[in-house]
Amino acid sequence: MQKKNLIVFDIDGTLTDTVHLHQVAFKKGLQSIGVSAFNDAFSTYKHHTDLHIAKVIYESSTGNSFLPTTIHTFETFLYEEIKQATIQEINGAKKLVEKLEQHSDFGVCFATGSLYQPAVLKLNRIGIAFDPLQLVASNTIEERENIVNQAINNAKQYYNTPYFERIIAVGDGLWDLFTAKNLALEFIGIGNSNREIMQANGMFHHFEDLQDFTF
Repeated sequence: MQKKNLIVFDIDGTLTDTVHLHQVAFKKGLQSIGVSAFNDAFSTYKHHTDLHIAKVIYESSTGNSFLPTTIHTFETFLYEEIKQATIQEINGAKKLVEKLEQHSDFGVCFATGSLYQPAVLKLNRIGIAFDPLQLVASNTIEERENIVNQAINNAKQYYNTPYFERIIAVGDGLWDLFTAKNLALEFIGIGNSNREIMQANGMFHHFEDLQDFTF
């Protein structure tokens, strides 16, 4: 079915309550591939994606290239670590995505800085069904803007439309807001952990969770 409009969802902190969980697993994952000390102020890295941050830390610490085999080992560790935890949705997430999928004018896709396997696990755990074309992760893309652009292009293919009249990015972090600004997309913020800093940087639309989300 063709859709006129598209909503691009971040996952961690936006659809799933997994920001802290992911960060803990990420730190353990770095140690599992031979990194003993690193800067864990992840918001200070140029690109807020698993691939970029892990690559910068791994290569600067070990002097080795962050090869696809290492990425796979790291991703598998993240998946196995996160799989052991209970994953909760951000209130209203599943219901909202299902409502949008049934909407005649709005389609959805998912653009995440996470690696792919953990992202799939999180969406599955909260009961969100999706086609592989609807999800783009950071396995081969370091920049969030390129991840979002790829997700939009994939969504055009999935929904069989050459363009969307309106595209709304939904996220919980300053990096999500900046990405939307850089791509000239509408933006809606979710959650309170980064609310003040997002408002200080030009966020106009915000919801505490997804139960009362409107667009």
